[in-house]
Amino acid sequence: MFLWLAILGSIEICDVIGCHLCEEPGGILPIFFGSAPYLVIKYISKGKNYKWTAENVHVTGSREECEALRTKVNEKLGKETERPKKLGLFINPIGGSQNSLNVYSKTIAPLFRAANIVCDVMVSERPKHIVDIMKSFDTTCVDGLVVVGGDGTLLEVINGLLTRAQKEAGLDYDKPTCKLKPLEVPIGIIPTGTGNGTAKGLYGNTDVVTAALHIIRGKTNRNNVQAVYSGGKLASLSTIVIGCGLFSDLIYHTERQRWLKKARYVVVPLHLMLFKKQRLFDAKLTIFQRDSTAEDADGTSENSTTYEQKEVEGQCVSITSSGAGLGYPCAPFGASVMPFIKHPSEFVVAMYKQCGRFEFLGHLKSCALENLDAFQKDFLLPYTVRGYKVKIQCSDKSPDPESEEVNINNLLDVDGELLDIVDGEYEVWNHRQLLRFYTSS
Repeated sequence: MFLWLAILGSIEICDVIGCHLCEEPGGILPIFFGSAPYLVIKYISKGKNYKWTAENVHVTGSREECEALRTKVNEKLGKETERPKKLGLFINPIGGSQNSLNVYSKTIAPLFRAANIVCDVMVSERPKHIVDIMKSFDTTCVDGLVVVGGDGTLLEVINGLLTRAQKEAGLDYDKPTCKLKPLEVPIGIIPTGTGNGTAKGLYGNTDVVTAALHIIRGKTNRNNVQAVYSGGKLASLSTIVIGCGLFSDLIYHTERQRWLKKARYVVVPLHLMLFKKQRLFDAKLTIFQRDSTAEDADGTSENSTTYEQKEVEGQCVSITSSGAGLGYPCAPFGASVMPFIKHPSEFVVAMYKQCGRFEFLGHLKSCALENLDAFQKDFLLPYTVRGYKVKIQCSDKSPDPESEEVNINNLLDVDGELLDIVDGEYEVWNHRQLLRFYTSS
């Protein structure tokens, strides 16, 4: 369906943000000539590198003509049933550059107002505050949720909402074999955090205006989620990456140097990767692969509890899995792991062996560039799985329970946040299409 404009050519109706009637001076001397009405139509312009902007077109004419066109545009917008009318909006004011409130008030709020979207705004006041809000927030009173923050704030929202959904459904969600109930309310992200990997995967960049315009359009996709289990409990959910070893070490040491402020996110990782010897640890990786003899009718084996099992033991630098899959190809590392994935129920876990510093940095660069051969390295052992289990062994037979080695071995990187695991052991399982995100990808 298209809205044809003489000046602009054509604008697809789903790309119209909104319109309003204004008064414009009719000439150089408006005091004598009065003013003429004109209609401002705000629309989405799609540029390079997936960047979207909000542009205006002015349509002049008689008041009756402008009002008739405004009525016609609003009628067509009213038929776009996916567009949200009310949003629950959660702001992390101290994440990233600590400018989330300013970004919302000066950039995002005017766009939502132009689209006639009402927002119920909640601001986080302390760590884990959003988790507490999610325990009682009524998602049925809004059309969608928006996180103004980064991956950590998003993780709090989805952990709170999905855990509550499983409790309300009476599911034994602490069991890895339990099929989790999907979340129906769609979620959008305005990327203002330190890490914004999910937003980049959904929108192609971390531009806040682009993200807001995707939310206004209202188009959604369902996405996969990985669940982390440790100590017999569901410990966390993940949409980006889960890693032990090097990746969790980087976060651990970065957070211990908070005196460097924002510079720590660059200085500490570079120091560890360029000047420190890679920390090796002993681990046993048990992988659960799709059993092709026990597939569902659609060939996904989604409901099957029969898997082909394999164990891999040895010293490694890291064990890491990506949230990308056929149900979530736009996730970080998505293009790099897609060559290994054939079914929607699968994802990739990789065991990193010891390698040269520049080899590893080259791998990270290939992942950032989404090269198809990023995981085809001699020091990498990638496996296509439905789930996997890791048991980390300390290098000493009787380590000090308070030693740094034991502490680090009990830490896991989940979407850039550190998670405590029990006795260095955890499981990760893929759950298909649990979340709905605002995205046009």
